[in-house]
Amino acid sequence: MTPKFWEFHTDNIHALDGGAFTLLTIQYNLAGGTLAAFAEKRPELRPLMDKIMKFDVSAQYLLTEVGHGLDAPNLETTATLLANGDFDLHTPHPNARKYMPPTGPFGGIPRIAVVFAQLMVNGENRGIRPFVVPLGDGKEMCKGVTARVVPQRGGIKPVDHAVTSFNHVRLPATALLGSLARPADLRANFISCIWRVSVGSLALATMAIPLISVNAYVAARYSLRRIVTASDGTRVPIMSFRTQQLPIMHAIAQVAVMRAHADDAARMYRDVSIDHRVRSGIAATAKASMTHHAWSSLATLTERIGAHGMFEHNNILQSELLMRGIRIAEGDVLVLSIRLANELLLGRYSMPKPRHPDCLLSRHEAGLFAECRSLLSKAGGNHRHESLARLLLPRCLPLVQAIGHRMAYEAALDANVPRPLVDLYEAGIVLFDSGWYVESAGLTRWDQFEMEDKAINAAMPHLEQYLLSLGADAYAVSPILTQESWEAFLDEMPIYTGKAELSLLSTPALQSEPVVVQAHL
Repeated sequence: MTPKFWEFHTDNIHALDGGAFTLLTIQYNLAGGTLAAFAEKRPELRPLMDKIMKFDVSAQYLLTEVGHGLDAPNLETTATLLANGDFDLHTPHPNARKYMPPTGPFGGIPRIAVVFAQLMVNGENRGIRPFVVPLGDGKEMCKGVTARVVPQRGGIKPVDHAVTSFNHVRLPATALLGSLARPADLRANFISCIWRVSVGSLALATMAIPLISVNAYVAARYSLRRIVTASDGTRVPIMSFRTQQLPIMHAIAQVAVMRAHADDAARMYRDVSIDHRVRSGIAATAKASMTHHAWSSLATLTERIGAHGMFEHNNILQSELLMRGIRIAEGDVLVLSIRLANELLLGRYSMPKPRHPDCLLSRHEAGLFAECRSLLSKAGGNHRHESLARLLLPRCLPLVQAIGHRMAYEAALDANVPRPLVDLYEAGIVLFDSGWYVESAGLTRWDQFEMEDKAINAAMPHLEQYLLSLGADAYAVSPILTQESWEAFLDEMPIYTGKAELSLLSTPALQSEPVVVQAHL
């Protein structure tokens, strides 16, 4: 995993097309990354690896099934060894269909996949293995392979997500990636087979950087040009209001800090001297914190551009919906957090120690750990105790986010990120769990508001510099960016005119003078 691999995932170009990004990261990280580990010792795999890298084929990664998502170790697709050394790949029932990688026969590009199945040898289940499987030639599916393309995900660029099944598909012996032998530890074998999922947890998390970068840039430029009339009659840009400055400046601060965090996390993840469980924890904490920043910031930025935020052509809503998918893909954030928090609390391993242990965010992390350890102690150290299912599980995600926040903050300090942005990031994290800082850090709510206010005041004079540092100008294609682009956009819209006349209210007829009739008796 070279620096270029990580840089690829943080490139601002991905903010333009989440569908293309989905295909690219599956291709290069999941499918290509899995195959590369075997191609090093198996020359016959290298031509296929070359086609994957050149995108001469579309490569997919079929792990989870309709009935097995979070419990993927229990997947039911089988690959049975035949007498001649070939394999029979089969989907035994509808719940064992693979879900939801794109596998349809589109674009004229051949499609292959790394498919995970239970290896069956002489009636014995020898655990999960990856297999290289041809899916189709780009025009039709291969014999025995069926793709049921599901409806499009709302709001993002189209991807042909599908439910895929195999009806006794014959595979050559070379399709197996790995050994026929039964592993000593089936769970450890499964983890080693899907190791690129952990890589993807970190890589996908860093997608938060381009999504926030480009959309914060658009929101800021729009806010600088959008003029309103104040109560005293003066005309001012909406960026002059604090309610507009706060979400935009917080988003810019998050980008600056996350860039440092991404570099630091990737450095540690590449370090094979670090326990692989800790490296997976580094990926999980980054995903928990980064995707939360993106999810919350994009939702707020969507609102801050008013009605424009509801339309896909301005990309912000589309980016928000893409981030929802990223929080689930390559490890659901909540599940990753529950697993990591439990293992840390049980003392199975530890995350890297704080480099700035006296900072507020480090104290917050330590405080949440203490709360959770207290709950575990009350349950007699039994992490499966019923009370922990009620009280501890909901606290796992905030704990893992707190670790990520601390690691991001210290990475930003060590990388010399501009101090106003670091301070603003810190203030935002404090407000995220305001109650704890009131109770345990001696910061009243007013102290916290003043902390944020001071950071914003220090950052605002550098707004233009910070916007340029986002590197988003070339990728900000929203029509609301300038008055000229907005008018050009309107000129391209369908125009309807006519000469119809429609009367909505009838004119009442004039009433005549009342006639008086006298009766003579």
